[in-house]
Amino acid sequence: ALKPDEALVIESPVPDCAFWNVQLDNYWWESLDYRFLSAHVQKGNARYNADGSVTIVVAAEDLAVGNYLDTAGHTTGTMLWRWVDAKTHPIPTCKVVKLSELKR
Repeated sequence: ALKPDEALVIESPVPDCAFWNVQLDNYWWESLDYRFLSAHVQKGNARYNADGSVTIVVAAEDLAVGNYLDTAGHTTGTMLWRWVDAKTHPIPTCKVVKLSELKR
């Protein structure tokens, strides 16, 4: 759950794998409308950090920080991160921050 002035920041190394993706879903695990929203990030469209890791920002507004996922007006929901044929299985770190911290 996020308040209107909050964002979820997810950071993770990316393992050697055939494919990976992160998908934002609603409360019932239904994918958000990826045709019109930034609702997923995957191996082919991710912006990688210099060290090969990724930073994903889930928020109600795009602050041009990391890979943005749009909440589509939802304050609660679910998400899925999968690694396909991964050599290792890193555990992403998550933290909730105020939007003002990302606007600096």
